[in-house]
Amino acid sequence: MAATAPRNAKALELIDANRLITDNREDGVRILDADGEFIGARGAYYGPPVPFARIPKHLIDALVASEDRRFYEHWGLDPRAMARAVWSTLTGRTQGGSTLTQQTIKEIYLKEHSAIVRKLLEEPVLAPILELNLSKEDILFVYFNRVFFGGGAYGIEAAARVYFNKYARNLTILESAMMVGLLPAPNRFNPHRNFQLSRDRGFRVIEQMVDADSLTRSAADRAKAQNVTIAASKSAWGGFFPRSTQIGWFARWAETEANANSAPSARLGTRTVTTTLDLRIQAIAERHLEQALRQHARARQIEEGAVVVMRYDGAVVALVGGRDYRQKEWDHATQARRQPGSVAKLFVYLAALRAGSTPDTMVSDTALTLGGRPVRNFDDRYLDDISLAAALEKSSNTAAVRLAMQNTKDVKELIKTLNVGADPKGEAGDLALGTYEARLVDLTAAFACVANRGKMVVPYSVQRVQDLAGAEILVRVLPARSDVRQTIEPRHADIMRQMLSGVVQRGTGRAADPGFWAAGKTGTTTASRDAWFVGFTEQYVAGVWLGNSDSEPMLGVSGGGLPAQIWRTIMIDAVKGV
Repeated sequence: MAATAPRNAKALELIDANRLITDNREDGVRILDADGEFIGARGAYYGPPVPFARIPKHLIDALVASEDRRFYEHWGLDPRAMARAVWSTLTGRTQGGSTLTQQTIKEIYLKEHSAIVRKLLEEPVLAPILELNLSKEDILFVYFNRVFFGGGAYGIEAAARVYFNKYARNLTILESAMMVGLLPAPNRFNPHRNFQLSRDRGFRVIEQMVDADSLTRSAADRAKAQNVTIAASKSAWGGFFPRSTQIGWFARWAETEANANSAPSARLGTRTVTTTLDLRIQAIAERHLEQALRQHARARQIEEGAVVVMRYDGAVVALVGGRDYRQKEWDHATQARRQPGSVAKLFVYLAALRAGSTPDTMVSDTALTLGGRPVRNFDDRYLDDISLAAALEKSSNTAAVRLAMQNTKDVKELIKTLNVGADPKGEAGDLALGTYEARLVDLTAAFACVANRGKMVVPYSVQRVQDLAGAEILVRVLPARSDVRQTIEPRHADIMRQMLSGVVQRGTGRAADPGFWAAGKTGTTTASRDAWFVGFTEQYVAGVWLGNSDSEPMLGVSGGGLPAQIWRTIMIDAVKGV
């Protein structure tokens, strides 16, 4: 009775090796870029199945010698080994004894069952059934493609990529021995954690191969002398990212989006998520942010930075949520809410245009006191009446506050409508100076709305989700452009595009000028706690943020400085491939 209650009773056929490889897998997500290339896995990472004919013979010999010396002779059970294993379990000790056939059954169906019930009742029934239905080669094929090797890797192909950055078929004798040596304690013998211990364990497996007559003494000595190069760890925060661990920010956000749009029943097993990520632009964003922080972080007291690059429709093609995903999982692009500073003037000037103003409308830039406190311009310079276009280029605080005082309700409505803040707090001064909180990804999407002539933009990362069989369980169906809600009147968006272009050409954003048409806005908060540049070219919309997680001030960092420079270098390289 116990033997007929595995994790999935429907799968108790034990006749199809390919099905056994995929049945009851641990939950995991494979992440693909926009072109379908594998860029990462979160949760359980299963590599592509390796056909038995492509599994190196010395890898098979190492496994049999170490785990089940009589594998080719028994019928699924080894009574003496089973007795030792049961006795060790009853006495609270740990000792192996299961055959490879039993281990295969356990991995697929019985992992969650009581060890006593499993060893006394379930495995003795199921192991012989498996041996009757499958050949020894098939059992090894299933085992190698299902067993856990540590580092989130299930199956030999995933493990070979995680630890050696190579295909399983190319593993050397020593590398194969180290792989087999991982099986009893994958975390303890993980070569990323302790290479010497892992190699010594591999040496022990090689000696077991000699004892089993599957390797000569001279071949064993040569194998022990083989050079082993462990691949740099690409694992971080529950995921494996072969291109760059920095992709972990994007992968985590994509998984969250896939979960939010899928039924709980569709989140089981291994899913494949095809995303909007452009690997070329992602690499550009990572490189330029990293270079800037490496050069300036210490002197300028900058701890973190973030970048978002998207297309006009909100498809995010690159996302860097922080300085190092391996050190800190918190995402400054999609999770952190920071004060936007003068980037928030976008909504103030849009509200003014809605109210009938034009770029030539005059507004006072003279000194202003609000609530008993002076409103200061960044450069402490105050002019008389200036045009709206000039005030935006200069990023005049006094002019922006006066405009916000005239259109407070409309400014708040725009912030909510553009999904920057559900309920923006504060009065005119807070709205004009950006003392409320917003996410970088949302601010970038708001600028995308201006870039595309006022069409609503919701940032997204997922194109479709498929289950293990390849069936699509989620497909993003984008509405026709005529059906997308018009959030800003096209004429107002066009005027705003023109005014923001002036910021880059003549104003505070000159450092962002890439040498071709561009538009954007700088932002700096009190004491340089946050510094921003958000803008767009004819191809992409991008936002850059610099700051410290604990909101400590940076040293002399303003939105028109380093963030604008990072933005410019990213845009220059991004358009080269367009």
